[in-house]
Amino acid sequence: MNTGNMALSTAAPRAAFTLRDGLASAFFHRKVIVISLLLPVLAALAIAPRFPLLYTAEARLMVLFSREQSGAQDLMMSQSMVSVDGLRATETEVGILRSSEVIQRMIAEVGAETLFPELARRRYLGLLPPYPVEARRQYATEMAQKRIRVVTPSNSNLVTVSFEHENRETALEAIQSLVDIYLDHRFKVFENARSPYLLKEAEKYLHDLRNTEQRFAELRSRYSLIDIKQETLLAVNQMDSIVQRSRQLEERRVAVRAEIEEAQKFLDELPQLVSSFTEKSNQTDNDQARNQRLTLQLERKRLVERYQSDYPRIQEIDKQLEAIDTFIEKYQPEYETSRQIRNPAVEFLTNHLLTLKVEAEAVDRQVAELTGQKVQAQDRISELLTVEPQIKDLERLHAVQEDNYREYGHRAEAARLEEAAARSRSANVRVIESAFASPTGHSMVPSLLAGGLFIGVLLAALCGLTAARGRQVMLTPGEIERRLGLPVLGTFDHPGPNGSSQNVGEMIFLANRLRDADQDGRRLSVIQVVSPSRTPEHRKLVRELALEVAKGYGHKTLLLDLDGTNTEHRDHLVAPGAARIPLFAPEIAPEGGTEAPEVWMTKQSNLYLTANAGTSAFGDPRIDRPQIRAILDQLSEAFDLILIDVPQLNANRIGLRYAPMVDGSIMVVRAESTRLATAQYVRDALLSVGGDMLGAVLTGRRYYIPKGVLRWL
Repeated sequence: MNTGNMALSTAAPRAAFTLRDGLASAFFHRKVIVISLLLPVLAALAIAPRFPLLYTAEARLMVLFSREQSGAQDLMMSQSMVSVDGLRATETEVGILRSSEVIQRMIAEVGAETLFPELARRRYLGLLPPYPVEARRQYATEMAQKRIRVVTPSNSNLVTVSFEHENRETALEAIQSLVDIYLDHRFKVFENARSPYLLKEAEKYLHDLRNTEQRFAELRSRYSLIDIKQETLLAVNQMDSIVQRSRQLEERRVAVRAEIEEAQKFLDELPQLVSSFTEKSNQTDNDQARNQRLTLQLERKRLVERYQSDYPRIQEIDKQLEAIDTFIEKYQPEYETSRQIRNPAVEFLTNHLLTLKVEAEAVDRQVAELTGQKVQAQDRISELLTVEPQIKDLERLHAVQEDNYREYGHRAEAARLEEAAARSRSANVRVIESAFASPTGHSMVPSLLAGGLFIGVLLAALCGLTAARGRQVMLTPGEIERRLGLPVLGTFDHPGPNGSSQNVGEMIFLANRLRDADQDGRRLSVIQVVSPSRTPEHRKLVRELALEVAKGYGHKTLLLDLDGTNTEHRDHLVAPGAARIPLFAPEIAPEGGTEAPEVWMTKQSNLYLTANAGTSAFGDPRIDRPQIRAILDQLSEAFDLILIDVPQLNANRIGLRYAPMVDGSIMVVRAESTRLATAQYVRDALLSVGGDMLGAVLTGRRYYIPKGVLRWL
């Protein structure tokens, strides 16, 4: 017999994977998919009570980092910009707001157990005791730092502080306390308490200064020095008046001379001319070097658009540009413009010096006139010389005390200004919205359930794909064609309530395909039916196929049953008490075997069933292949179709003996039962011995996709 490829086996191309195949696999593994889908959802439902309804209380602060900043556009209608210093100031305020000291004071005011009741509960499902009382504030501080959110939008001086809690009133109290404590804390940070001490020291020196002035006044009064009474006595006593005038003129002359010397000294040191305007520049109008450089650049741009970069003219221009740049950098001259004017201070000092000289000359004349009167004033001068050391001591003491008083006064004023600045800086933080909490809280439960559902969908898809990828049984005809590379000749559904009547049309179609197939121009006459796993559907399929060919088409059919241990064919096809008929005449009976082949006449006309094929020459594994081929040739002349039902290959390999000698083999695949590796082994074993595979027949098929879904596919 011909062992070439059959037209039937190449007629059907390998099926592509479709949406229906994917849905069938999904509904087949629905338990795994549903469990994978429900596990994350159930886990989310289990931990949902740990996420209660939370209320968010928040407050908003605005940091005004300068008195000019107003957050509005300027007069030129340009957009206001937040400076880097402003952002740093905002970050500083946020750091103070989130400091541990502020949060600890807030926790002490509100209460650690009030904010976090879980601190007083047993931990880890009641296995551990609550936190110690002395450590609860520290744990509460750490928990508060995690739950207090301080948000500062970029390029903004707005600060939003929020806190979440199960109790809305507690959340409001916590935020309001936090803001109040923060404002109080930052005021103490920027407070400067130096001004009271400095003012006290200034008052002390003022008191000493007044005592010195009082002593000075007493001394002047004692010696009649520049006092109202003394002035009266001078008016009465002309002598005293002259003496006083002489002294005054002498003092004035010394002062005028000193002023003249100082004025002359400063006048000699002052320059006559001073600079009013100076300008340096290396830019000149119509600079030939720069004009030449621009011309060369334009020419180079034009050449680059037309030629390559290694063009000689381009390289020459590059050298010229480099030379011009070097010249401009090293030899470009700088031009300086300056303007000088007459020093106005010289004119002022000159006029003042002339005035002083005139005054000095007048004083000298007055002193000359009063020289004669100096003798009369000797007594007064002696008296003044006696009191002069005391006066100087008092003046020095007065000067020291006055300097100290001024120094402490200045420092006290500076401290007061710093305190005012600190108070102003404290006022730069404005509370634009006090603590507020929405009456409707929010919970993580919806998000948790949505996340659990999403993870469940991903896990279900992953588990479904893994189960489909690792599944070793086949479900649909397309899966058989993809995995085994065999065309599906027929598909028989799983028996329903009415038995196999629903598969009658499929059996007729299978018989037609086998009947219409040909091998080298002739009809198939010997077909072997194999099965990777022995199932009742296998023998039933072979029996019904033989009945359909014999009954439907009237072909003389022989069912060659090589599985002699099973009497299922005989029980269904042979009437009780039927006689066994020799298959061959004694003179032409084949040699070998323990028994002569015999057949039964079945209940259906034109259908014959072997009675002892397994123990006759047909089932003898030692019989020569030419003898088996001769037997099959003789049977092909006597019967229109021979169906060979071979046992399972792993139990009996007689099917491998018949594979290269039959017209083709049909593999029966049981849905949900036949393993892929076994089916591949049977296919490869039959092909390796030279047999032909006509295709596969799927039995026990189930429709896993519901009809409502299948209607749309």
